[in-house]
Amino acid sequence: MKLYYWPNTRAFTALWIMEELGEPYEIVHVNIRDPEHPTAAYRAINPMGKLPGLQDGECALGETAAVLLYAADKYPSKGFAPPPNDPRRGRFLQWLMFPSTTMEPVMVDKRAGTKASTSTLGWGDYDRAMAALETAMKPGPWLTGAVFTAADLYVASALRFGMQFGMIDRRAAFADFADRAFARPAFERAMAIETRELERLNPKA
Repeated sequence: MKLYYWPNTRAFTALWIMEELGEPYEIVHVNIRDPEHPTAAYRAINPMGKLPGLQDGECALGETAAVLLYAADKYPSKGFAPPPNDPRRGRFLQWLMFPSTTMEPVMVDKRAGTKASTSTLGWGDYDRAMAALETAMKPGPWLTGAVFTAADLYVASALRFGMQFGMIDRRAAFADFADRAFARPAFERAMAIETRELERLNPKA
């Protein structure tokens, strides 16, 4: 698999799942700030021209949730996605989609100070979204029970960004959940790669 990546982007979340899987993959650098971006070649991978992108043979796709699901389903024995006939699959899919469909919109609303119409917007509003997420973290330790999945990874990644920039309140349940996820060796490996890539772009004098 080829992971299209650039540091300090949403591609970190896809990088993390690659490290969790422990299967061979190649990093392909895509500078989304380059004036020539997105090229026609990259739009063939991700039509939006955004990151991450993933290519696996003739299969190419974008959107973080889709990349996580594809990677998790490709290696079912790794356990990062319940199989289709597993009763946990429904909740897994719900929480896997939650960061992009709900968390990001309400974070933007919170930062902008806008009051969303919870009855008309698909993501509801900040209070409803955060209450639903906090409730889902009980009894834990993960969103679908005892097993860490790609949904937990994505939610933790979104919490990391949101709490870092004050767009998500640092509730005890959120901090504890994120800390458990960030203690995983694969997260630490992904962070080491991210640090290496940042240093490559900004070498010390």
